[in-house]
Amino acid sequence: MADIEHVVLLRDRRGWSVKVLMREGGSRRYRYASEAQARFFAAVFELGPRTLPASARKRKRARTATLGVEAPG
Repeated sequence: MADIEHVVLLRDRRGWSVKVLMREGGSRRYRYASEAQARFFAAVFELGPRTLPASARKRKRARTATLGVEAPG
């Protein structure tokens, strides 16, 4: 069983998330598309699952470059 100390439901300008604080001092944060999803998973984490899901992979921002093109003539 995961040693969960506390579960916090958060809302910020980017949406809803759940922060799971561990007894060992670490924490994990999970983002969700809606309040209902975040509340559901907060309740699941409060029940103390055996393991926590792996953290979501971080999105890499696509870098785009604009090449200067001169008009003919």
